[in-house]
Amino acid sequence: MFLKGRLQWSLLAVTLLTGISSLVFAQRGVDAPPPTTLASVVTTVPVTTTIYVEPIRYVVQLGDTLFSISSTYLLDMKALMDLNGITNPDHVEAGQELIFPPANVFIPVSPSTTMKP
Repeated sequence: MFLKGRLQWSLLAVTLLTGISSLVFAQRGVDAPPPTTLASVVTTVPVTTTIYVEPIRYVVQLGDTLFSISSTYLLDMKALMDLNGITNPDHVEAGQELIFPPANVFIPVSPSTTMKP
């Protein structure tokens, strides 16, 4: 390829100048990375505890069904059946005492915090 006109010579000159200048500017940033600072982080873990609650007992009323009891008190019907030994969900009698499954709730107890002045 032969360069015949001024346009080709100027494009070659611009290409060479930009290439050389990019190499020069790229070498400036190679010296050393900027210094970094390390900060210590204090993490506190919340303490959880469980509180024993007596099981809730419910006496089946006339017209109650296992489905209506579980939906009224937001209980899992299968857990209610397993806990009370019920095999047929359509057979509960008025006066029968049911034990509700315990609530699985963890109560977070945070350590006392005192602000520094």
